[in-house]
Amino acid sequence: MNKTIQIPSSAYTFTRSQIQQGDVREFLAKFNPARLTNDRLAALFGGIHLSFDGLADCEIPTHGELRILLRRLHASWPWSAYCMDLTRTLGPDIGANKKPLLALALCVADRWIGTEQAHRVIRPQLQRFIFTAHDVIDRLGKRGGQEARALQARHQAVIQQFQTFLAHL
Repeated sequence: MNKTIQIPSSAYTFTRSQIQQGDVREFLAKFNPARLTNDRLAALFGGIHLSFDGLADCEIPTHGELRILLRRLHASWPWSAYCMDLTRTLGPDIGANKKPLLALALCVADRWIGTEQAHRVIRPQLQRFIFTAHDVIDRLGKRGGQEARALQARHQAVIQQFQTFLAHL
């Protein structure tokens, strides 16, 4: 039986202390798919919005502490493509933050601006991130009982997050 359960977005704000320490434990305790029922997992489809306490106007991928925090998060929780709300910014409404999955991917990548050499390094890293994103959508979508059309729309939304950026690399 296919189903799509829509529950209001789950917001999670990382505190200044968590950001400074790169501490993702509380988040993982709350949103680790291995600990969630199938219904709860279904409810989180596109429903998690991340924010960061005490952030002023900065692009997430340029903030050193946030890069560390989000790298740790992604290493332990590669489920962002399934769970994150892609319609809301990741942090302040500027630059790469407007595309939350792209901003996260740029934090995970080694480098994201600068020389042509850096661009040659980042392209395969982003492509691996995108491949993982599509795999996660399929695996968690099946477990959460998402309808095929909802999963296809999610795949399309992931592509749109990266399309313009990759065209310029």
